[in-house]
Amino acid sequence: MDVVVVYETHYGQTREIATAIADGARDAGADVTVVGVEEATAQQVDGADLLVVGGPTHMLGMSRPWSRGKAHPQEIGTGGEIDDGVREWLVGLPAAGTGQRAAAFDTRLPSALAGGASHGVARALRKHGFDVVADPEGFVVEEADGPLREGERDRARDWGAALTRKVAATVG
Repeated sequence: MDVVVVYETHYGQTREIATAIADGARDAGADVTVVGVEEATAQQVDGADLLVVGGPTHMLGMSRPWSRGKAHPQEIGTGGEIDDGVREWLVGLPAAGTGQRAAAFDTRLPSALAGGASHGVARALRKHGFDVVADPEGFVVEEADGPLREGERDRARDWGAALTRKVAATVG
């Protein structure tokens, strides 16, 4: 089974979660590709049994060009220098092939008022014809520039394994 994990990150926490999801998928027997959104291509997604897409939460949802620039103009992280994030990548994503499955995740602050990017990611995946196989998942960061809340890497690994087992049970 082939799994592709695409992520947008600015401070590294979303990459850590993407890597943990990939580790869980590998533990469940999948071949996994993990790629940042700035390098992800439609060809990498084409034919994947499971596409997992995630990004940081900015202003209650997926990042936008202006929020990426304002999120951290300081010298840490990417300095807002990611031109296109998950939002833009999803717009250009071709329609899913028959039976392609997907899942969405985000990183977010611990407040219930912080929102979550994963709902918008899931909506865009459905719009492109993917069968979204799980509720969108959010992983908590203590502050905008980290760290991840204790236990979130393990939870992401478990989620990646569970998603893979769920899809593998339906893949012929």
